[in-house]
Amino acid sequence: MPKVSVVMSVYNQEKYLAEAIESILRQSYKNFEFLILDDGSTDKSLKIIKSFKDKRIKFFKNKERQGLAKGLNFLIGK
Repeated sequence: MPKVSVVMSVYNQEKYLAEAIESILRQSYKNFEFLILDDGSTDKSLKIIKSFKDKRIKFFKNKERQGLAKGLNFLIGK
């Protein structure tokens, strides 16, 4: 059972997304789950997220944008 949950809500962030995900995955502390929500992105964000094959990542997707606060609240509830 992970001791820490890292949450990230993403909307059209393809420019820095891979770098941000890699940074989280490279942390020295390893006992965490990484919850990522694609909040209805229309760029390549979804493709970038799906390119990571790490068992700590749990991915969710909104069909339509809900906004940062709703996205983070959703992830916290997982």
